[in-house]
Amino acid sequence: MILRLKEIRSVLEAAQTQSVSMRRRLMFYLFTIMLFFAFLIAMLLFLFGAIDPIGYEIERALSNQLENSVNSIEHQSNDQAAYVLAFSQQITAAVKDELSDAGITFNELRNTPDALESMQNRLFDIVSSNMKLAPCSGAFCFLKTTVNDALPDKSYNGLYLKFANLYAENTIHNDVCLFRGFSTVAREKNINLHSTWQLETQEGLFPEIDGEMSGKSENISGAFFLTSVYKLPDTWESVRFLCIPVLDSGGNTIGVCGFEISSLYFSLSHKTMGSSQAHIFCALLTEDSDCYVGQIAGNQSGYFPPIENSFSVENGSSLTTFHSGDTEFVGKTQELTIGTTAHMVAAMLPATEYQALVQTVRLKIAAFLFIASFAILASILWGSKKYVAPIIKDLEQIKTNTDRTQSESHVLEIEDLFAFLAEQDREHEAALSALNQERLEAESRQERLQSKLEQTSSDLGSAQAEIARLAYSRKQEIDPDDFQYFLEGISQLTPTERKVFDLYLEGKNAKEIIAILGVTENTLKFHNKNIYNKLGVSSRKQLLRYATLMKQQEENDQQ
Repeated sequence: MILRLKEIRSVLEAAQTQSVSMRRRLMFYLFTIMLFFAFLIAMLLFLFGAIDPIGYEIERALSNQLENSVNSIEHQSNDQAAYVLAFSQQITAAVKDELSDAGITFNELRNTPDALESMQNRLFDIVSSNMKLAPCSGAFCFLKTTVNDALPDKSYNGLYLKFANLYAENTIHNDVCLFRGFSTVAREKNINLHSTWQLETQEGLFPEIDGEMSGKSENISGAFFLTSVYKLPDTWESVRFLCIPVLDSGGNTIGVCGFEISSLYFSLSHKTMGSSQAHIFCALLTEDSDCYVGQIAGNQSGYFPPIENSFSVENGSSLTTFHSGDTEFVGKTQELTIGTTAHMVAAMLPATEYQALVQTVRLKIAAFLFIASFAILASILWGSKKYVAPIIKDLEQIKTNTDRTQSESHVLEIEDLFAFLAEQDREHEAALSALNQERLEAESRQERLQSKLEQTSSDLGSAQAEIARLAYSRKQEIDPDDFQYFLEGISQLTPTERKVFDLYLEGKNAKEIIAILGVTENTLKFHNKNIYNKLGVSSRKQLLRYATLMKQQEENDQQ
């Protein structure tokens, strides 16, 4: 019982000093399991789209804004395309009627100011009405003629009207001004001249329009195109032109008409919606050599990005990076074809803001994980206290209570352990009692054996004394001279004879010696005869007697 208690105590002390405590082990297991299941649930939610990865919300906002911007620009372009086709047809008919009424050809308009002024008066209402109908900031009609081709700077004659003081996409209440054309036409139509008015449009300012002037087209329904961005001369404005050729009856291009879309009008028309990402904006870009130029639409919150005239673009796996001067933006892009020209719509926001938003999301996730981990740890501490404390209390009873039958526990397993240990104690006590009985019996047997050993030792001493007496008596019966002759003759034996002699001393008989040495019986007899002669004996019995006496003498000499 006492030995069993010491064993249990030693085990418990070793567990406390050398191993991890049960409470800590339970906490570690529970914490690991809960983290594993939390991670598994998070992964499943992520795979099934219930939660979003870092940056996904921003990318989704960019994708939504990109889709909205593409739809808006495409819808506006379709409206402009429908109007510009009718616009070209009306200009073609008006030019034809004017030439017919004047009785001249189109080539005769060149260097004829009066005829050109009359032409502009006829075309004014067409240009003005189409400008007010179409979603644009201005309208124009350039004819491939001029009032004076002797001037060094070549130019186109025609009308170019603009809305003044744009402040909204709806231009119905805006005044109209004359940007290019005869000033007399402006006076007659009761409109103002633009602050940078000129009579004609200089060649080379708009290369794409210059190129269209020298072309030829049989079908104008698909010939419209949207130009790149140009800066209007002597103004702060940047504009695009949705152009379509004006043809004569032979399909030759005699001019270009269309609508102006200024950067201000583009921004007013395509402002991005307000959202949690307030600084998302869109752009319509056109590739120009190794960079992109275009028009920007700010945010409805009033944000307008600090950009320069062009962008460099780097396509990434999910987002595109834009560089404009020292400012970096990130966003998404989509190709858009308007008429015969390809463009790119982009929805973007400043890279610094994107990184700040991503960092905010990461901090939120970190805070959530910290709070979740703290809650898990607190739950585990509470659970381990409720679960492990009773077990530890019962284990302390095992260490302090020597009577297992008196131990009680509120934990069923510990109660079973108490019963098991009590049964083990009874078995060990029974085994210990049996061992004690066996020990007593062994001690009794040992005493009897000790007595027998002492008697045997006494008998052995008597026997040895008797042997010594007999040996001495036998020694007195042997002739000392013959024994001395025997001793001297041993050294005269040959090696083979000495082997035979030693085998006789070991108690071997003749047959055994023949088998050991591998000789015949006659050979053995020959060796025996030589041995007898050299040792002075007449028989094997006498030889063994002398040999025994020799051994006894040697033992006495060694003692």
